Order: sequence, then structure tokens, then C-alpha cells
Amino acid sequence: MATYLLPKARNTVTGQTVKTQDLTGARFTLQQRALAEDAAQQLARKMSSRTGEMWYGFVEEYVPTVRQPR
Repeated sequence: MATYLLPKARNTVTGQTVKTQDLTGARFTLQQRALAEDAAQQLARKMSSRTGEMWYGFVEEYVPTVRQPR
């Protein structure tokens, strides 16, 4: 399976982590790291503005899983 990049932001005070998700199903490939990092920084700025606390953006690699029917 392919590996993708997931933009995230973490609160420096509480440690809470949030992720961004494209509802169209678009994903960042490993070759799009700069775009994924930019999306993570935008998310961190948005969360800092919303909460009044400091957030930092980062990118995490992941491999999608497929749910098996029960």
C-alpha cells in the first residue's frame, strides 16, 4: 500500500492534537511534503487564533487501512 502525509497541529499547553481532512478524499503523497507542511502550519495558525493558545504544525506519515467486513 502507498504511504501518505497527514497534516496535524498540536497544542503546546495541553498536548491535544488535531488533524485536517479533505472531505473530497484527496491525500498528500510523499512527494507533496512541502504542501502538507504548509497545510499543517495553516492549521496550527487557525487553532492558535481560535483557542488563544500556541499550536505547532507537523506532518505524519501513514498507510491507509481497509476495514474488513464483520
